[in-house]
Amino acid sequence: MRSVLIILVCLLLGSPSLAGANENRSQQFNDDVDQAYAFYRQALFQTNKKDAEKSTKANDKFLAQWQTLIAQYNSQPPEVFGSDSEWQSTLSNIEKITVESAAQIKEGQLAEAHETLEAIRDELTELRRRNSVIVFSDHINNYHEVMEGLLVGGYAPDKIDEQATEDIMGQLAVLSYLAEAIKKNAPAEYKENQKYQQLEKALFGSLKALEEAIDKGNPESISKSINNLKPAYAKLFVNFG
Repeated sequence: MRSVLIILVCLLLGSPSLAGANENRSQQFNDDVDQAYAFYRQALFQTNKKDAEKSTKANDKFLAQWQTLIAQYNSQPPEVFGSDSEWQSTLSNIEKITVESAAQIKEGQLAEAHETLEAIRDELTELRRRNSVIVFSDHINNYHEVMEGLLVGGYAPDKIDEQATEDIMGQLAVLSYLAEAIKKNAPAEYKENQKYQQLEKALFGSLKALEEAIDKGNPESISKSINNLKPAYAKLFVNFG
């Protein structure tokens, strides 16, 4: 009778060993994605710099790790993604994107490869969104999306009038909020990492420089400060994003 009760309790509450196994598998998946994603960030960075050799190496390493990840998780996703009907197609889409970018890099189409690779970030973001999963990269990506809006906004000095300045101030406020989210949600090991601290400080410094340029009302300084947002972000992204 005692054995029956134990079995019933385990069925109702869930087996501790099974719960632990699921948790460990989810953590292992996160670790595997992080390892692959480090090469992905390098591929994005190097294609943006138009370095074909380094782009090829980073892209190939990401593809190899992603294919290993597919072999391990495609038919047995971590529990948190177990009910996602698009799980397998997402993993496959990322592989296809990486193969496409490899071909573009080989043809010397570095700018095109960079744009192609950007879709991987969207695939992973959407995967996590569908399954109510939030990781540090999501905070980095949220910042990137708003920053890109400023960079492509056409804010040349001769285009920065009163209305444009108001628009820039609004986007700066959003960026400042998102930067605080990055700082707040940085993993503990990042917060103790001197290089991360320096790059995070530089990110906030680039926002401060834009704020000061706006206060001075100098269109040239405002335009320059907007352009300087990207290097500060890129360094943080490629190393810790």
